[in-house]
Amino acid sequence: MTTQPGQRLVFLDVRGVQEEATVTAVGEDPLPVGSHLRSRSLTLEYVDGTPNEVLHLSPELGRSAGYDALDNEILAGLRLSRLCGSYPYPSCVSRLLGYEAHGEHPFALLAPYRGEPVGSTGGRILPTEKSAFQRSLLAGVRWVSAAGIAHRALSPFNVHWDGMSAQITGFSDATIAGAPRAVVGVPPWQAPEQRPGQVNGAVTDKDDVWAAGRLIYYVSTGRDLVRGDQVCDEPDLAHLLGGIFGPIGERPSVRELLDRLNLADPVPRLAVPDTDLRQWRAEFLRLRACKHPHTVDRDKPSAPSGTTPKPSEPPRRRRRLWR
Repeated sequence: MTTQPGQRLVFLDVRGVQEEATVTAVGEDPLPVGSHLRSRSLTLEYVDGTPNEVLHLSPELGRSAGYDALDNEILAGLRLSRLCGSYPYPSCVSRLLGYEAHGEHPFALLAPYRGEPVGSTGGRILPTEKSAFQRSLLAGVRWVSAAGIAHRALSPFNVHWDGMSAQITGFSDATIAGAPRAVVGVPPWQAPEQRPGQVNGAVTDKDDVWAAGRLIYYVSTGRDLVRGDQVCDEPDLAHLLGGIFGPIGERPSVRELLDRLNLADPVPRLAVPDTDLRQWRAEFLRLRACKHPHTVDRDKPSAPSGTTPKPSEPPRRRRRLWR
């Protein structure tokens, strides 16, 4: 469905409170936001007369993969919002404002992205800006990690730069830490363990660390990384990126990278989920994989034998389990 001026949108905000707003203006598709999703810039007027500019995301018509991508955007946005709680929302990650997930025409509303994709600069930001880019990108990866998710598709196309700080956008490929790995992302930015023929193990924050390191190298030098040992030829990067491009078990965590930049953890201690809950979830995933091996390859059950959805029906909306 094409969004039109005068259309009324009913949706939930990140607290689960129903909101209503009228579309007063529709802009052009501002940029690709991820696989299988469409975007429109909208101006909304809420019932109290408050105007607001938003980015409207919706699945491509007739593509079930678009519904999965939208689910990922919504659920990642909810996790980040709940992690922040009463703390100011970090500008280094895109922000979910509202969503409609189960209707005939699902959508998500996001705050407009800041700046432009860093790929549009060809990696040519000012030398004085490189440090700010590194700090803000790693801060964004840290917030994503603290929310218990992995972006899995960091690239010059979904990391924005406004001249002051980076912003991670495009969570259509995101999943929870601990989920089985899959082929995801685009070469050459995807971590080795996300590439065809190399997929193994469970998702961790170090998948994003690899991609963030490659992006830092690209933005700092304007060149693609061909070999991991290239960083040794860059005195300004050798310490920060040391070990990032090695085996996953030897990679530094994002908190270690922040330490290398002498930066405090941007995530308030009280906002970080209890580590005991993470340990019990990891144990649950391990036991589930032992009892039901088929769940290792996908995070939703297959349809009962003998049942086939009608081709004419829209993809069925379902509640995802990684909320």
